[in-house]
Amino acid sequence: MELLFGRRRTPEELLRQNQRALARAVRELDRERQKLEAQEKKIIVDIKKMAKQGQMDKVRVMAKDHPCP
Repeated sequence: MELLFGRRRTPEELLRQNQRALARAVRELDRERQKLEAQEKKIIVDIKKMAKQGQMDKVRVMAKDHPCP
């Protein structure tokens, strides 16, 4: 029977496996957050650049699309 299902993992192995999965998920979320923050900064810079050029129609559209704090 043991050969069919593989060997049973110890609680320490299960804990390590779960901790690794959790750490991997946290890193993935951090990367996603950093990407979103960079994208937000880029949009803000673009809005300011267009406002300086006097393209207020485009600025209004971008500002409505971008929920900035």
